Amino acid sequence: MKVLNNITLLLVYLNASLLVFPDKIKPYLIFSLFLSIALRKFKLKTKQKYNHKKLFISIGFFCILIVSCFLSENSYVGFKKLESSASLVVFPLIFYLLAGDSQILNTKSFNVIKKIIVFTTLFFLVFSFSYFYITEPFYTFKSTLVHYSNLINIRNTGFLIHPIYLSIYTGVSIIFCLDLFLKDKRYVFFALSLILLVFMGILNKKGPILSLVLVGVFYVFKERLYFKKSIYLIPVFLLLLVAIVFLPKYKDVNGFVELKHLIEQKSKTSSSTGIRLQIYDCAIHKITESPILGYGIGDVNDVLNNCYLNSKTLPVEKNYNTHNQYFSFWLSAGILGLTAFLFYLFTVLKIAKEQNFKIFYLISLFFILNMLTENILEREDGVIFFSFLINLYLFKNDVIDG
Repeated sequence: MKVLNNITLLLVYLNASLLVFPDKIKPYLIFSLFLSIALRKFKLKTKQKYNHKKLFISIGFFCILIVSCFLSENSYVGFKKLESSASLVVFPLIFYLLAGDSQILNTKSFNVIKKIIVFTTLFFLVFSFSYFYITEPFYTFKSTLVHYSNLINIRNTGFLIHPIYLSIYTGVSIIFCLDLFLKDKRYVFFALSLILLVFMGILNKKGPILSLVLVGVFYVFKERLYFKKSIYLIPVFLLLLVAIVFLPKYKDVNGFVELKHLIEQKSKTSSSTGIRLQIYDCAIHKITESPILGYGIGDVNDVLNNCYLNSKTLPVEKNYNTHNQYFSFWLSAGILGLTAFLFYLFTVLKIAKEQNFKIFYLISLFFILNMLTENILEREDGVIFFSFLINLYLFKNDVIDG
């Protein structure tokens, strides 16, 4: 049994470091963890109690999405989307079975998981940047800075990741670094948080950066941090500001400048902000046409593309999603799907607050804010990371021995 415990713990750690594994390997590591836990539970001789209610809330909105597939004319597309989001069911089941298991999930293992996420994210950032700098012909250090956010999504064969999702990994790692630093005053984590912040500036993605800033401001005011603690956050915010303003940008365009003239951006398809505003217009328009039932998850893209075609401003071939997870659920499964998802997020925040999991609350809030500008749960890079972390904490304190 001890060997099986060690294997299970190792697989938990490997799932925490999925960022540095090739895309084709990730499903096998997740499935291996599920198998090891199922085998371990089969061998346990003690009776166990499980939190069925929490599991139902965790996967309830996904079940509604499955139903919406049958309402879709293009159900094949719907089931392919659900296949990409299968982590929303697999990880709740994994941690539901592991809930309250102090041999696997304890203070020590949680701290190890935090450090694994920090170091694997930092390794991925530094290694990929160095790789592009060394191997890309005629690239100077400055041009690598400029093109890095594009290169990771087109030249990182086997490890492709959109810069927004890499920014989300980086933002969570910064939160973990500051948590580890404020608890133990280990300055190495403070230094690592500064390096990660520079990469946030290099990636220069508005949604994750603004979400991180809002989470930081919320934390300072919520905790009423006294001066000696809050003073450490000042250089963090200053460094982030410097990185955003002064690091070289692709075509010398700083996305944050767009926010100064938000209304004017609505008519522009040359800016990411302008594109998003027009996408939101179409999404809201289509929601008002079918607010109760939605359109079925398989038909959402077709519905949006028809709207883009009629607007004659957005290119249909781009196949833009809603760039807002809440709009996406509403379009897919109507008001019931959205309500189930919001209730799930409310439950997550409620449990984090009740059990005084400050770090869980902050990470959940970070994801919730990012969902305002990105469909995190519809791309494997986002849904795996979200589902692993949220369910890891969500089922952490459930008592299973009875």
